[in-house]
Amino acid sequence: MRKLPRSLRFYVAASTLYAALVFFAVQFIYTIQLAQSGIVIARRDNGDVLASIQIVSFIVWLGISLIAAVIMHRLATALVGAKSAEADAKISEDQKDQELGSIFGLSSAVAGPLDLEQIGAYFVSAVRHALPLDMTIALIVYDDVLEAFRTVATDGPRAEAFKARSYSAVALPSIVRVRVIDHRQSLVVADTSADRAMWTKVSEEMPEIAGARSFAALPLVSRERLVGALLLFGEHAGDLTPDKAQLPVIMGQYVAGSIHSALSVKEAEARAEREALVNRIAQRARASLDPTEILRGTVDELAKALGVSRGIVAAGDSEDDLNVLYEWDAPGVSPVGRGARSIPVAKYAARLGRTIVVRDVREDPRFAEPETATLAQIGVVAVAATPIRVGGQLAGALALSQVDRAREWTADEVRLIESVAQELRVAIGAAEAFERQRAAVAELERLNRAKSDFVSIVSHEFRTPLTGIQGFSEMMQSEDLTLAEMREYAGDINKDAHRLNRMITEMLDLDKMESGRMQFHREPVDLNAIVTESVDLLRPNAPRHPLSLRLDPLIGELSGDRDKLTQVMANLLNNAVKYSPNGGDIVVSTRVEGNTAHVVVRDHGMGIPKEALDAIFERYGRVESPATRHIQGTGLGLPIVRQIVQLHGGTVWAESTVGEGSVFHVTLPRRLDARSAVAEAAT
Repeated sequence: MRKLPRSLRFYVAASTLYAALVFFAVQFIYTIQLAQSGIVIARRDNGDVLASIQIVSFIVWLGISLIAAVIMHRLATALVGAKSAEADAKISEDQKDQELGSIFGLSSAVAGPLDLEQIGAYFVSAVRHALPLDMTIALIVYDDVLEAFRTVATDGPRAEAFKARSYSAVALPSIVRVRVIDHRQSLVVADTSADRAMWTKVSEEMPEIAGARSFAALPLVSRERLVGALLLFGEHAGDLTPDKAQLPVIMGQYVAGSIHSALSVKEAEARAEREALVNRIAQRARASLDPTEILRGTVDELAKALGVSRGIVAAGDSEDDLNVLYEWDAPGVSPVGRGARSIPVAKYAARLGRTIVVRDVREDPRFAEPETATLAQIGVVAVAATPIRVGGQLAGALALSQVDRAREWTADEVRLIESVAQELRVAIGAAEAFERQRAAVAELERLNRAKSDFVSIVSHEFRTPLTGIQGFSEMMQSEDLTLAEMREYAGDINKDAHRLNRMITEMLDLDKMESGRMQFHREPVDLNAIVTESVDLLRPNAPRHPLSLRLDPLIGELSGDRDKLTQVMANLLNNAVKYSPNGGDIVVSTRVEGNTAHVVVRDHGMGIPKEALDAIFERYGRVESPATRHIQGTGLGLPIVRQIVQLHGGTVWAESTVGEGSVFHVTLPRRLDARSAVAEAAT
């Protein structure tokens, strides 16, 4: 049926023509009838009156026809509108039925256990029927571990640009990131040319959509979790509007639950595989309590399982202190080196306290600064790093890198790295506890040996003077002795008593110094004078040992305890004499070295083995050999020297060659300011 014309002009023109034809026809018939009837018009009427009547009649008739034309136009318009509304209602009803059918068909299709690719294919196919054929559709699924989207399904003219692509959440266009990811609201741009500045920025951040004339990004949310987004790209302005996006939005609500379930199933399967691998790594790591062996077993296994180029464990309690503790490298990969600190991604992960993954450091703006350029220098392209914490405190970081190519790190790989780091934390913690326990046991064993040595030395050294005292006193008691003999025996007893007193005093002094209870009396002292007096006191008791002095007159005065420094020189000189049983020169020299006074005592005795040079400064540390077996001593002289020198802010060490003699060095600060002097005196 042909539609009625809806133009008002047509109705006016048709009505006017119709009215004129009817009017003139009536007038013609009326004039003929008058002529035939023989009616004669008065002579005084020249026809003007009749003409006027005819004109008025024509105008009235024309007005009536125009009114009728307007009425007919309105009736026709109303009729056409009613028919169009009926047709539109029928079309809308059919469209709604189709849309409902598509929704129910999609919900039925994704109701079963499907993987992400199958769900994506069904979803894109269903959305395709509701949109123009030249529109591009891309379904991207969000991974909250990687903080990135992965393309699952796509269709349309631009589909190839989106296949097998991943998009970091931080790298997406800011308007998409804020609207869709952060606020989880739909973004629809009906005409991208309406705001060219905004769309130019979006195109720079995501080149794949640069030529789109309309665009939409629809979030997919299930149980308050963002599981993905649907991206739509129209080739014409107006292809996408909020109304046209309603059907994809509704379909997305159905599909989001299926995607969530598929992700949960996939995560569960990956978790099982991951736990199996972690258990294998954990068993290998826990098979030893040696930290190095734990790191080797853990990092090697993980690196080989992931197929990376390099695996590194860095240790340190802050990001700036991280340094390479253990490293695994694939064949042909140059090592970074133990102790290296050029590990920017590990430092970044330690700073943020979470795992960091980088697909390509050359394209990541976070690592474009000069201080992170070392990544390129060591060939790193892709890297993943996670911090290691023990007892809530940073203990290090685990980093795995790819040196030959960029790498898309999967969520399963990231979770595996985090799980191994967690296991590594437990293993390292246990190893450290074992190491502390082993150190404590070693210390107890050392103390036990020291106690045994102390008992052995003291019993031996004390027995000699006690035997003399007891023997001489018994002789004085039981035998008739002359006055000279009595005085001689009394002198021997006094000498042995002094020896006992000296040994007891040495033990008490060393204990006080080590515990910080020794009182020092600082004053300006002349070091050369102390050295000279000590040599003069020793010279009568060492006739077989010529003593010579080489003193630097520029040393001047030091701030120190005169008696304690005298004790240092006496112990060093007595030690030189004692361990030079065959005699030999003893040379004592002093010299200035900057702000330090350097004292050197050189003998030509039996010498000290190189491995014992540190032990002789320990309590009861003596060189045990057949040559020293009969030399008396408690092993406290040199430890006392070290304590006194250190309390004066100096250092002491020895150099020696067996069979040639020994050289003992003492350095003391020449000048101490008042604050340092007071602090050290308080010590």
